[in-house]
Amino acid sequence: MAQPFSEFAGNKRLLWIAEEWQRYSGKLAEWAMERLVNRRDVWSQYTLRNGDIGVVMLPVKERRELGTDMVTLNKLKRHFAGRAVSHLIGLHSISDHATAKWFAVDVDLHDPGMSNADEIALSNFAACFEWAKRLRVKGMDPILMDSNGAGGFHLYALLEREYPIAEVHKFADDLRSDYEKFGLQRKPEIFPPKPAVAKDDLPYGLRVPGRHHTRQHYSRVWNFEALAGENDWLEGGEAIESILATRTAPLPVVKGIKKAVRKAAPKKPETKRKPRVCVDLDGVLAKYDGWNGLDQIGPPLPGALDFAWSLAEIADIVIFTSRCSLDNGNDHPPKRNAPGPLRIRVIEWLEQYKFPYTDVYVGQGKPRASAFIDDRAVQCSPQKDTAAFTQALKATRSILRRS
Repeated sequence: MAQPFSEFAGNKRLLWIAEEWQRYSGKLAEWAMERLVNRRDVWSQYTLRNGDIGVVMLPVKERRELGTDMVTLNKLKRHFAGRAVSHLIGLHSISDHATAKWFAVDVDLHDPGMSNADEIALSNFAACFEWAKRLRVKGMDPILMDSNGAGGFHLYALLEREYPIAEVHKFADDLRSDYEKFGLQRKPEIFPPKPAVAKDDLPYGLRVPGRHHTRQHYSRVWNFEALAGENDWLEGGEAIESILATRTAPLPVVKGIKKAVRKAAPKKPETKRKPRVCVDLDGVLAKYDGWNGLDQIGPPLPGALDFAWSLAEIADIVIFTSRCSLDNGNDHPPKRNAPGPLRIRVIEWLEQYKFPYTDVYVGQGKPRASAFIDDRAVQCSPQKDTAAFTQALKATRSILRRS
């Protein structure tokens, strides 16, 4: 049996993105179960037979009636881990009682080999970007995804509760109505694809974010909050964190349709999440006298442990260190040391000295966070300044109050 991701061999960047999706697969599965799963008794399953990729509706009708095969957390986790094409699934946008908890616009470019593929890709993006802006104006928090890396895009909006599909379909249909203005040759697909369904009607589903079934690509997420010099498209862990942080919103008033009188589902109380703060390891928590090798992390600096536990009361701590960076501009030789083993070594150090932490970041660029504690953001140089920890805590509290 082939090793997972063997088809990505030779592409270190793609391999690492795949590993990040695999690492977050549990959190993504829980998120998808709550936000994306409209019905658990049916799903679309990708298949790989004799080199041909297809998609089938599961379970088959005979087993569907038994109610034994369901969309489970394990099935969702397996999709997000993406270890094989046959693990990928699509979800239905309509529940078995004719409601929807999300809608999406799917703008395709199936043949990137077309002579005018670049122009079509630009038009596709322009349309999705404009529609996303309109949703943001209405107070929604859309997710704009580069779905296939070749000019296809998915635009999602998560709803705060289930709405009748007639309302959701009409809103999404109105949103895409000016598609010709952007040069699109045909009306893009929307989900839910129909305003009404019969009892046994099972409209096709939409592929869940993550690994693409035919291309060597993982979903990227547009960064609406990008500052100058930052990446417009988020990948790997940053894309996933953005997805997980997406807010739900009420469906705006739909014109031209009579709203059904229905009792709203009770709203779940939202658990307030702590902000994320990135803390540099070397020179902030650990003594640093220059790069001395993979296993050489200095001892904790005086006051570092108390500082970390005080910070953990107000924020989730993410350790951000160039030891685990995929970028090759560091002052030590990362090319000889894969980020995975380096990350493990950092975790061992943190646990040895009982430092609190939420994660050790190993992706490209900087992770999404409310503050960075190092010598470039919230400055913290305890090796040079005995008041560094006190000042860093004060500065961080100030930043978090403003964010």
